[in-house]
Amino acid sequence: MRSVVWFAVFGLLGCVRSPLPVEPALGSRTDSEASGSEARWRYRASVDPELGRMQLGLCIDGPIPKTLVASPEAIDFVRSARVRGGNELERAGQGLLVDTLGDHGCIDLELDLAAMANQGERDATWVGESLMLTPTLWLWHPRQVPEQIDATLELDLPEGVHLTGPWPIEPSGLRRLGQSAFVWAAWTALGRFEPIEFEAAGCTFEVAVLGGRPTASDEGIRNWIRVAAESSAQLFGQFSRDRAAVVVVVANGWGRDPVHFGMARRGGGASAMLILDPAAEDDKLLGEWVATHEFLHFGMPLVAEPWMAEGFVTYYTTVLRARQAMLGRGRERSPFEPELEFQSRLALQSFASGFEDAGGGRRTLRRASESMREVGGYGHVYWGGAALAMDLDLQLRAASQAKRSLDDLIRSMATLIPEPRRWTADELFERFDREVASWREAGELDRDVTPSAIAREHLDARSIPSHIVELEGLAVALDGGDVRLLAEPADPVLLRQSLFAPHPRLP
Repeated sequence: MRSVVWFAVFGLLGCVRSPLPVEPALGSRTDSEASGSEARWRYRASVDPELGRMQLGLCIDGPIPKTLVASPEAIDFVRSARVRGGNELERAGQGLLVDTLGDHGCIDLELDLAAMANQGERDATWVGESLMLTPTLWLWHPRQVPEQIDATLELDLPEGVHLTGPWPIEPSGLRRLGQSAFVWAAWTALGRFEPIEFEAAGCTFEVAVLGGRPTASDEGIRNWIRVAAESSAQLFGQFSRDRAAVVVVVANGWGRDPVHFGMARRGGGASAMLILDPAAEDDKLLGEWVATHEFLHFGMPLVAEPWMAEGFVTYYTTVLRARQAMLGRGRERSPFEPELEFQSRLALQSFASGFEDAGGGRRTLRRASESMREVGGYGHVYWGGAALAMDLDLQLRAASQAKRSLDDLIRSMATLIPEPRRWTADELFERFDREVASWREAGELDRDVTPSAIAREHLDARSIPSHIVELEGLAVALDGGDVRLLAEPADPVLLRQSLFAPHPRLP
């Protein structure tokens, strides 16, 4: 049996409780490369029954490229590349040179999938008898990718073999490839498994379970993903994408959590990888935090700075599960404690613990975020960013009598999600400042609130500001690390309730 050493993969990915952001754009673009909106790329991919080789055909209508590229290491796995019916393509560095497309307008490549997977790295590896690999290793394409590319992928797979990926599927069965499919990585699975397909929160999910049968049933896995999708729908009204692919890897980890790790990617659409403990039972999966966290990434544009990319998602991972009444499942609730109070208390307890774990140190939050991937400090960055998000949210709610909130600002970024670029936090906060200023001008806020000023206060501090650590303004008392909810003053109680009360579906 082919297998993978998961502790090595964890080391490549990062801390088990600190999912890394999606990959940066791959390749480069040069003005000398032919391209344009009239370009039409038609792919056809087939594999042998042992999943060792892929035959990839690419037919191009429109501008003829000079170079084909994929991810930098992909050239090592090209066994042949030639114009259909013609000569082998010349290799130049990490690319393939194109002199002509010949009579057919097509190029044929033979790719060594087994060699890709035998490396055992995160972008290509065996999981049992199936392959988990990113398309950027095999989806060779012209260097210049038009913003509005007309590209499709046809699959010709052996009986019983499936390819699960994030691409939209047309009625004909063709996969539609947008610009991001060529510049960002994705999680896909290729092998002899039966995908679990279903609709949840307005999104079509396709789930591949790799690495053996877990204790959890297919129905349990379906409900797990459904509940996580519905958690994010508490913020967006429905899931933030129309289609999502999920690769579930069944593997032992450490700790007691039923899900050990997750990672989101957005190449070609929304895809996530989740590592599921083999012994995880159906009821333990409902409401767990990892899937919710990863799915929330799909509702934000790609942000360069981890303090925002991960911190804001960390904040909402707890808030939205509380709104959905998914915190504390399996714990006995006193009949004298209303559900909203129960969820609020558990959520605030989670924040209090996280803020304490974040600690402080010699580096400001800004510096810790800049060096997080090199020197660590994930807790400082994740929970420091969550504290910043909470501060901004509470100030907006207090100034508007809970009619405006951070929820509105997050939803205002929805139009930026499809753009295959990396945004800076400064760019997004400039948008926040303008949006909040318009609320103030419209009389919706009773005081000035400047998101960028709140961000600077947190980013320039070496620890989380005390008013957030102490959960001020939420009518709570901290007692030895425990959170106790107070029944007064009235305004802080209403503010607390507005934060965690279930939200109606948006139109």
